[in-house]
Amino acid sequence: MRRVEAEALVGASRDEVWQLLDDLEGMPRWMPGVRAVSASGPAHRGTLFQERSVLLGVPRTRRWEIEEHRPPVRQVRVAREGALERRLTLSLDTRGSGTRLHAAMDLRSSLVLPLGIVHELLATVIATLAERRLVGAVKRAFEGRPRR
Repeated sequence: MRRVEAEALVGASRDEVWQLLDDLEGMPRWMPGVRAVSASGPAHRGTLFQERSVLLGVPRTRRWEIEEHRPPVRQVRVAREGALERRLTLSLDTRGSGTRLHAAMDLRSSLVLPLGIVHELLATVIATLAERRLVGAVKRAFEGRPRR
């Protein structure tokens, strides 16, 4: 198993950040590359949703299930595709007048060794980009683009 992590301090309350992350079908409005999301209903344990997106110019469709839903502190989303399982844990905690968003993606391949190790390492490269994009997009949703 491999783990990829990213975090950001967001200039918004924990409830506001949670509301943004919990609005699954609203993701295309703030998350670059996400084209569409369709969900089986409001976010809660057991909700299924499908995300259509483009990453590094490659279109993809991923099916997720919310495995844990503890507003406004923690949400765990799981996607199983072929031999790879992705487990995304989103954690929020208050820091001063803002919120620390921590995203951790666990990647587990069911391929036999040594193929499983190579599979996880390749998936880690893409997951690193995706996690950084996620926490950066949440930060920009509340704070806008930084000045240069």
